Amino acid sequence: MNLSKSTKENLTRNNHYVPQWYQKGFVIKGEQLIYLDLCPNQKILKDGRVIKFNERKSLPFSKCFCEYDLYTTYFGNVISDDIEKKIFGKIDDSGAKAIRAFITADPLEQHEHFIDFFLYIDAQKLRTPKGLNWLRTQYNTLTQEDLMIEMNILQSMHCATWLEGTREIVSAKDSETKFIISDHPITIYNYACPPTNKYCKYPNDPSVTMTASQTLFPLSKDYCLILTNYEYAISPNSIDPLQKRTNARNFGETLVRTDALLRDRKLNDKEIREINYVIKHRARRYVAGGKEEWLYPEKYGEIIWEDIQKTLLPPSNKIHEFGGELFAGFDSGKTYYQDAFGRTTQDSNILVKEIPKEEPSLNDYCPCGQGRLYEKCCKNKEFTKRAAWDEYSIRERNLIFYNGMRDILGLNEDKNWDDVRKEISDEQIKYIYTLYSDLWPPHTDLIKLLPKPDGVCRALYMGIVDPRTISNYATSLVLYFDEIIIQNPFVNPSGIAADYNPIENPAQFKQETLKYIILYDELYPFICSGTINLIPDITVFNKQLRIQLIEFGKQNSKDNINIVEKEREFMEKLAIDDFKRANWALSEQEQINQFRRTAPDASEEFIHRMFELSQKMRSEDPFSLLQDNVYANGGQISFSNLSPAPTLAIFLAQLTGAHIITDSPTRFSQIVRKFEGKETSRVNLLYELIESIQYPFNILPTTVFQLREQGYADKMLTIWQDISESLFSDSEKVIDTEYIRRELVDSSKYLIQILSEDSFVLSKEYTQYSFNAKFQIGLPSRSVLKSVMRLFVISNTSDRAKKLPIVIYVE
Repeated sequence: MNLSKSTKENLTRNNHYVPQWYQKGFVIKGEQLIYLDLCPNQKILKDGRVIKFNERKSLPFSKCFCEYDLYTTYFGNVISDDIEKKIFGKIDDSGAKAIRAFITADPLEQHEHFIDFFLYIDAQKLRTPKGLNWLRTQYNTLTQEDLMIEMNILQSMHCATWLEGTREIVSAKDSETKFIISDHPITIYNYACPPTNKYCKYPNDPSVTMTASQTLFPLSKDYCLILTNYEYAISPNSIDPLQKRTNARNFGETLVRTDALLRDRKLNDKEIREINYVIKHRARRYVAGGKEEWLYPEKYGEIIWEDIQKTLLPPSNKIHEFGGELFAGFDSGKTYYQDAFGRTTQDSNILVKEIPKEEPSLNDYCPCGQGRLYEKCCKNKEFTKRAAWDEYSIRERNLIFYNGMRDILGLNEDKNWDDVRKEISDEQIKYIYTLYSDLWPPHTDLIKLLPKPDGVCRALYMGIVDPRTISNYATSLVLYFDEIIIQNPFVNPSGIAADYNPIENPAQFKQETLKYIILYDELYPFICSGTINLIPDITVFNKQLRIQLIEFGKQNSKDNINIVEKEREFMEKLAIDDFKRANWALSEQEQINQFRRTAPDASEEFIHRMFELSQKMRSEDPFSLLQDNVYANGGQISFSNLSPAPTLAIFLAQLTGAHIITDSPTRFSQIVRKFEGKETSRVNLLYELIESIQYPFNILPTTVFQLREQGYADKMLTIWQDISESLFSDSEKVIDTEYIRRELVDSSKYLIQILSEDSFVLSKEYTQYSFNAKFQIGLPSRSVLKSVMRLFVISNTSDRAKKLPIVIYVE
């Protein structure tokens, strides 16, 4: 490696993951710590005796809690220590001032350095070898450079959770025993997670968002910070310690009092030893302190892990300083509201369901709300694989929304569709979007409501969600997969700027709302049966997810990813269709003027016949508004996109254990990678087999629904269930490809035959709407996967399919 002498001399490669200035707060006097190696090097003698080397020693700060090249990055022949100097240099500088302010209890300094204090704690949790190893486990593979990038991006993810809890600094001033430190100073304690618990398996800690998780951070030998989730502090005996706290999230914005801090408690020796016991048992390898005896809390009597919660809980008569509702007024006249859990809208009980007190009968409808019998739904699923029982499900909310729209528009009474096209009002649009917003409030935990990777064969559709195109391919997917997930095109008003908000400017959403009402009409039977789930955009409920996806989009735009020409032409046709509809809605004089500009030599009679023809076409077009001058007040907002984006699609597919299906050649080219020969031969053979078959499709949703409901697709569904289990299986057992080939061919022929028979429900005249398609298989691009893993960390979820989904392009 070619480096100049001056460069070598200036490099900092012995990286301290616990800063030396912080270590100095744990000695009684002098410049050395008693440093204990919990896993010392050892030698086994011939007689079986074990000799441990250097288990305990007195070391200067410069040699404690450091690791060579922990943060060093390499760019070709250049070695960089920018992470150590530029990132942690700044963090340590502000962190030192903040910790000093909290130790000295200076209220002005505390307020000044309040945010810096928590930013430092969050960075300290991730920067240790244990923290970095945990980060590695969240991703498939990370280079050293990638690891440093991810650490930098994620180092403030716990702040909102900590800020919304109770804050207490306990003192060891009056005790002979003092606090110790470890090589992972930010220690998480949960009384239900002893060191042998699966949540404590190295390098994991119990999640900060678990209700009973408490964060311990010794500030010095005399002071220790304890952060406790608010709902656990107020009701420690009536909560599930392993459930997530209310409005649990990584990152997030919140408003708190900087002067709320408990610091009256002075602990005795026994209580301090309990804290030291937790610190020692959650360390990676090293602990240190000012005296040797402080490092062995277990020598002074038995310490029961669960009982330590009594020492760590804040005084019940003091926690009134935390929680509660906050209101803030602004000069603009607006008011900001926030509850104890960071929610900016008041909690509503309209979406809450009562959990059955007894297990449902086999023939009862399942409490998850998917519309199936309990025996065929959640009965045999693990608890963690069930969708929520205590809230209205995605399906139930879609049904409420559909019937609510029909009530608002009068379609459940005496109105017909032409009446709606003539009479739909700004007030009705406002009511429709208010209903949608009420069903999907800003703090919805959508992940809790989504189906889990439970072995059900499901697919996530990625493409244009439009009533003019949805039946081309998407609805026919129910012939192959048990459940189809489609992103709902309705805009959620929450967080949308006033200029583009359907509640603030309902007049601009009339045309688009008509379109989506028709979409719901087409999909309603599938929604009722639970075969199609229309899910809202998950980024509406998680700002950090949205920020990351926007950033990914910017990166992709730099790569000059273009829409495939074939698809561009198709989207242009949709745009022309919308433009034609927009022209029809102009006033009579405006349309006549347009005709005259187009055909200046045409006669008046011809011009007026053109106008009459346009109005006839408008009347016959179910997507057209039958109102004049709807474009006068700001026009009509129209949306057309390929959703969800590739990164979000893989994220949702892994969350739900789904394959990704697309009819978009653009999205397929963006999301997949070429096969690199690393897949096993059994899988490659299966892919080739799937691609060799022709699959029947039908563009009439009613026909497809009849096929599915009357059992004609059962054989096809069974074979795709077998295929899915083979693809998601960890086993390398030989797949009976001959069986799969035979069943696929037979099932396809059977469906094609049914669609051509006179005896079928909708008769032979509908066979013109049937066609055959081919499937092309791809695997998610490696360049996208790292971004997907970041979304899992941000969303605070680890329950996902172990195997990556396959991506199927329907040609």
